[in-house]
Amino acid sequence: MGHYIIRDLERDDVAVLNALKPATWGDISAIHEHYLTVKNCHSVAVVDNGGAVAGIGTGISFLGTGWLAHIIVSKDHQRKGLGTMIVEDRLRFLRERMGCETITLTATDDGYPVYKKVGFSDESMYRVMVKPQNYAFDDVEDDRIVRIEDAHIEDVLRIDRIASGEDRSGLLRPVLKNGYAFVARGSVEGFYLPSFGDGGVSAITEEAGIALLGKRLSEDRAIYIPTENGAAYGFLLSRGFTEARQIHRMILGTPFARVPRNCYSRFGGFAG
Repeated sequence: MGHYIIRDLERDDVAVLNALKPATWGDISAIHEHYLTVKNCHSVAVVDNGGAVAGIGTGISFLGTGWLAHIIVSKDHQRKGLGTMIVEDRLRFLRERMGCETITLTATDDGYPVYKKVGFSDESMYRVMVKPQNYAFDDVEDDRIVRIEDAHIEDVLRIDRIASGEDRSGLLRPVLKNGYAFVARGSVEGFYLPSFGDGGVSAITEEAGIALLGKRLSEDRAIYIPTENGAAYGFLLSRGFTEARQIHRMILGTPFARVPRNCYSRFGGFAG
């Protein structure tokens, strides 16, 4: 490890991050711009002795719980222990500086052995659902789906706490005005953030979740749903989607109460 050091991720680094990621991943520059502006996110870079970025990782704290996010090592620097180096650094940050007793992540096949080695265990799985070729999206107007306004924000954050079991308000609050709420019977029952991460949908009623997931179909990318959400799975199958694979959700520490059936599309591998 003598040829590498860990330092804080800098804004100038963002331009090179897409060159590090696996080919199958989408753009990661926007989410790292977000990490750099949000107080509960802390990103680092591993640089070689020439100053080039060889790997990255982020720790996100949610008032007692935390997530490891975007642990990536450049293909040219893999199998040198850098992944473990980043994971251990971010674990120390979350535990010792942020007081996180439980830490969660989602694991790629490459990362899974690293996380097992440092003590993570399987908690559950996400299905990766993909559109059929030449999918024709039919956007049905629903006047219960409205832009999120100030009056909706606290209800949206309450729904997110119920679904996730965590206080993710610091991460989500800056982007809520770009999203949609499902409002019925005088109250907010779900929300959808199309421009953030994987396009997350959370709802406390199946009616709201399916309606918002229907709107989510307009995005041309995979939808990740917990295996516990049978309603979302059945809806996507009925629209011609297929399950491409499953990915691991892993945990280190005491499990916390969450309601995965209220997640109709995860927000991202960085927070579930």
